[in-house]
Amino acid sequence: MSSHAVRTAALGMALALAAFTAHTADVWDPSKPMPVTGPNLLPNGDFEKGEITPDGWQTIDGLTSLWVEDEDPARGKVIKFDTSVLQSQAYEWWARIVEGASPQDAPAKVASTDPNQYDTLAAFDGVWFFSDFVAVEPGKQYWLALDAKGGEMICWLLGYKEKYPTSFGDDEPAFLGYLRKKAGYDSEQRGFEKIPFKRTWKGQVKAGGSNGWRTYSRREKPFSPTKNTPSVRYVRVLILPYWPPGEYYVDHVRLFEYQKPEAGR
Repeated sequence: MSSHAVRTAALGMALALAAFTAHTADVWDPSKPMPVTGPNLLPNGDFEKGEITPDGWQTIDGLTSLWVEDEDPARGKVIKFDTSVLQSQAYEWWARIVEGASPQDAPAKVASTDPNQYDTLAAFDGVWFFSDFVAVEPGKQYWLALDAKGGEMICWLLGYKEKYPTSFGDDEPAFLGYLRKKAGYDSEQRGFEKIPFKRTWKGQVKAGGSNGWRTYSRREKPFSPTKNTPSVRYVRVLILPYWPPGEYYVDHVRLFEYQKPEAGR
């Protein structure tokens, strides 16, 4: 693809994302109790446990996703994202992460020379960050919430038929295609098959859009991963900041079983 075609594609993606993020994020009123029951089903949703990278989640990469101390010591550790990283630099480093490189050895960010930053991750993939698998039960509903700071982002709940060994970017076909091409496979070769998503169901919470920490959750609408896709047995959380290019922060991601408010009275 020519550089002009890449810029055109990036512009289209950026405009689409800008229009998508124009919708109001799902801010939760902190004075209102959440309609949930039981413990947080996401291990380490507050990102406090781990050594180089938080337990229970994909590894950070040290370039586009970082595990940092928040400015407020009371909040502790959070995940910081940077979507202003060049897509080309990110892919090269991500390939090394897959090969076993440590996020502690991440390279310094190379600044974009495009005044519109259409060559950054913000205009293409965004920065994805997956949780480990969580088992769900047929017919049950679930409630997803998170704290966020910075630009608007999407927090996805993704459904899967089966659990498999996870690896960095294991359900991101564009990046997996890059790895396959890097390994010498020709996408123009006859019989070449595109890499499909492994997920079979998805739902989302819009989060972010504030310079301070706020809590976000889909108002009055729990998730029902098995209602129309009864084969779903596991879910993963996918945090996905993208446009505009910049820094985003996430903390206290929680997934509960839903309980109707009337049942708790």
